[in-house]
Amino acid sequence: MSFSSMYVGATGVVAHNASMQVVANNLANVSTTGYKRADVQFGTLMSQQLGTSGSQNQSGSYAMSQIGKGVGVSEIRTIFKPGALENTDTSTDLAISGQGFFGVRNVNGATAGASNYTRAGAFRFNNEAYLVNAHDYRLQGYAIDRETGEVAAGVSDIQLPYEDVIVDGEPARLVRSEPLATSSVEMVTNLNHSAADLFTDSNNPMFSMLQAYNTTQSNASTPFGGDLPEYSSSITVYDEEGGGHEMTVYFDPVSANNLSNAVPGYSYWEYLVAMPSESDGSSAYGTSSAGLAGVGVLTFNDQGILVGQAAYSLDPTVASGGTSLGAWTPSTFSEDGLPQVTYTFGSNGGAVGQSRTISYDFGINSDNSTWLSGAGSPASVGTDVGNLAQMGEMNRDARVSTSYDSPSSTMYHIQNGYSWGYLRNVSVDDEGFLTGHFSNNQSEALYQVAMYRFNSPWGLDRSGSTNFTATQDSGAAMAGVAKDGGRGTISGNTLEGSNVDMAQEFANMILTQRGFQANTKVISTSDSMLNTLISVKR
Repeated sequence: MSFSSMYVGATGVVAHNASMQVVANNLANVSTTGYKRADVQFGTLMSQQLGTSGSQNQSGSYAMSQIGKGVGVSEIRTIFKPGALENTDTSTDLAISGQGFFGVRNVNGATAGASNYTRAGAFRFNNEAYLVNAHDYRLQGYAIDRETGEVAAGVSDIQLPYEDVIVDGEPARLVRSEPLATSSVEMVTNLNHSAADLFTDSNNPMFSMLQAYNTTQSNASTPFGGDLPEYSSSITVYDEEGGGHEMTVYFDPVSANNLSNAVPGYSYWEYLVAMPSESDGSSAYGTSSAGLAGVGVLTFNDQGILVGQAAYSLDPTVASGGTSLGAWTPSTFSEDGLPQVTYTFGSNGGAVGQSRTISYDFGINSDNSTWLSGAGSPASVGTDVGNLAQMGEMNRDARVSTSYDSPSSTMYHIQNGYSWGYLRNVSVDDEGFLTGHFSNNQSEALYQVAMYRFNSPWGLDRSGSTNFTATQDSGAAMAGVAKDGGRGTISGNTLEGSNVDMAQEFANMILTQRGFQANTKVISTSDSMLNTLISVKR
């Protein structure tokens, strides 16, 4: 009997030693990112059947007497309770709030797709622009087509779309944002109602700036020589190769004394749209009309609100110069019902790409993209306001140009083009989209981080380095994305800490120690009993 009790005590020592090892491992990983603590489940071993007194229990069967043969470790469970989230200074530090896992691939012998799964989200870009953890395992995600914005169907290694280029004679690796040529400009101004008419022409008062335009004047800082219109506003627009060009809109009032059929109380402003003469890539380069893009007239009511716009663009079939009134026709309209100009950007006389169509918006548009009336060209307008082209089904925006009795100013302007951009930083949102932020103020989604879940995460096998591998008990990994199927959300600039509770582990340590001591006492006491029995025989 003493041998049996010694054996039982030994099983207790072995089991509690295993429990202490689990506690020690938990405490050793108290600061490990994404670590999931484990706990030990004990279970009794087989029991020995002893003799019976013959008594019966309530069911009529004989009560059996059994004696236990000790204890063993039934299971060491992983506890997947979330750890505390800790903020960091690195945007690619990722944490999961939910039941999902990151998928990482060991490139040494592993096929495509995730080979390991983890909650530890400390990732960095390596020299080859792959997003990896400390062991160079590559994070998995869904690539996003940079042209269409569509998300790929399958997962792949997350890698920045870099280009190898030569900068100052040295090879460099850059991630660039493609340029976008300007196709629309919005400019909202206030034009001083009390301003004087600075450019006049008795025969064509509404196009006097066009008549005065001349870029070949020597020592002239503007296309109008030493004179300037009442007001001008400039904005940088871009060609298809990312080159910037300063587009300027010149405004000058038209004296009502020089007009016929003018509405009492209304005011009229002529405007002219021009680029720098050196940016002209058409045959007008080097001529007096280089840089001309559009002309027109704005009409304001007696409250200073914009109520009409006539817009004209160059007729490419007219051979005469751009300063000729007969070379202009009513502008075409964009899809939004805005007048537009067609312009060929250039550099040193050579065209940059194809001719570009740019719409411009002062606050009104035509809902049906038509001109109701007006002369075919400015040459037929003369002094008669009624001959100006008039928009059909005019619509006024919330932001609209005005002509109040206050200094002329630009209240708002914007255009939709941009130049080349270079990657400055990245961010990851709660849906796992990895977005690149570029020097041209553009942002572009590059990948969506993949997330995985399992039918039974408790069946996962620890493979080291805070990674898990799938087993038959866990079921196959099911790939998806954040906010789908209970996988949870992702936080950038954040890491999930270990879920080890030190107070609980110290309590477990004390209980384990006492259990271990008690079982060693069983062994020593059984040994003493055995020695007593042997001495009796002697």
